[in-house]
Amino acid sequence: MEELERRLHNLERVTSPSFIVELERRLNFVSGEIKLSDLSDVSGTDSATTGQVLKKTATTWQPGTDNTA
Repeated sequence: MEELERRLHNLERVTSPSFIVELERRLNFVSGEIKLSDLSDVSGTDSATTGQVLKKTATTWQPGTDNTA
């Protein structure tokens, strides 16, 4: 935990927004707070309904109807 606190303290020296976004995503994952919508290749999870599954499109995973019997 001390290492994590040290890295957070040093964030003020970081100027790359993508680094900060990636670090925040990883911290959320470590703390168990990651959501599907946090993943870069998952979209549309806010409009998902009960019983849907994630389906792979050409570029992303999106909610859809499970077509298996």
